[in-house]
Amino acid sequence: MRLKTHWFRDATPRDPAQIANALSSIVWRTADVRLKNMRKGNFEIAAGPHYLQVLVELLVFLAVVADRIALRYQPAEWRETFTAALVRRVGELLQDSFDDLLGPAPGGGYRKRFIDRFNIRFAEYGEFEYHPHGPEFALLRYFGDLLTHAMPEAEDRRWALDQAMTVEGPECVDVIEKSMRGLLGLEPRPRRPRGEAGE
Repeated sequence: MRLKTHWFRDATPRDPAQIANALSSIVWRTADVRLKNMRKGNFEIAAGPHYLQVLVELLVFLAVVADRIALRYQPAEWRETFTAALVRRVGELLQDSFDDLLGPAPGGGYRKRFIDRFNIRFAEYGEFEYHPHGPEFALLRYFGDLLTHAMPEAEDRRWALDQAMTVEGPECVDVIEKSMRGLLGLEPRPRRPRGEAGE
């Protein structure tokens, strides 16, 4: 999966809402890739309500990781603005996709339901540490528990915890860590091969 994680004009300052908007597409694509990877691994996640439930847990986890990284590098006010903008935008992407697939959701729509779920999970994940090298074991374990409970098939629930903790969770963390460092200008922009046009 190729992701754009650097700005074209590196010297231009970016506010938290701009970074959140850029990261939202990375969060969305990463969740989609991880879900497809699980389906390729013979997890039975058919399109429909269970697919939505698994996708939401992946999206929430990715947003929580982004929030923790923002906390590491930015002041509290910046982090708060960034996380709120990110969650709103991911909720909009979810609503745009699932209004067509499943029809509008009651109770304020998929966007509001996603934001409500994020707020619940944010408090729950807040019980665990996120270190400079990444999340503690217990945080990944909790993510695995949530993903396991979202699985529709009992057979899949036997293997989902290990899959989440050893594959999907760490892959999500790696993508968001790299993306955040790039968007915040903390990593040098990769050099383009000679003759390659700018984006």
